[in-house]
Amino acid sequence: MMMTSSNLTTKDFRKAFWRTFSMGASWEYSKQLGVGYAYAMTPLLKKIFEKKPEKLKESMERNTEFFNVSNFCSSTIMGITASMEEKYAENDNFDPTTISNIKASLMGPLSAIGDSLMMSTWRIICTSIAAAFALKGYFLGPVIFILAYNIPCTLIRWYGMKYGYTMGVGFFEKLNSSAALEKLSYYSSILGMLVIGAMTSSYVIMNTKISFGEAGSKLSLQKDVFDQILPGLLPLIATFLMYKLLKKGVSVGWIILGTFVLGIVCCYFKILVP
Repeated sequence: MMMTSSNLTTKDFRKAFWRTFSMGASWEYSKQLGVGYAYAMTPLLKKIFEKKPEKLKESMERNTEFFNVSNFCSSTIMGITASMEEKYAENDNFDPTTISNIKASLMGPLSAIGDSLMMSTWRIICTSIAAAFALKGYFLGPVIFILAYNIPCTLIRWYGMKYGYTMGVGFFEKLNSSAALEKLSYYSSILGMLVIGAMTSSYVIMNTKISFGEAGSKLSLQKDVFDQILPGLLPLIATFLMYKLLKKGVSVGWIILGTFVLGIVCCYFKILVP
């Protein structure tokens, strides 16, 4: 049995565990895995806020925020989140923004571990072993891959949720009695912003081929101007523009549509290139 400090039971965690397998099906541009994360958390949140519908509504909205991590590592964050949501349910003075900050700060490190160890290393090893059997004509090839890769990932999902929750309960009980929680919230928000900034520089790619002058003495707007001022200046400007539009209340759908249209037009006239 999973040890809990509230009315959460192993059955509740099992429901959330099975829902993690469908998390990727709800991936979309604005929140990525956010909606799937909230769906997986729903059995736990309903039990935690069983008698507090207003807090449940608030929690559901909070857990649909932007979320992106190696799928099988998501359950670890879910376990920690569940323990923090419990503290919020029990204590009105608990700052719920801490929950979002902790989630954001954990996405990068867990994704790095999950992608490097499982996706880039273990998956390749499983593929090479399975391919060797398949090339010899043995039907065990695909079976070996499915079992060798998915069994460890499934165990990580379950025990990650278990130990994430257990660690979260003990960890935040100690922090609650000191000023460390405020410091943790502050530094987590900084780390979360660093993670989002790093993701922005990696995912937002914009370059221009605009140049001036004759052959042999051309001035490249990208290499000779923008990159000299600040590498990645165009992606940074585009990111701040999106941020301003969101602050003004422009819907994500219109921003995505506008980005598609503007990207196609700029690529057609060779103003921007990938």
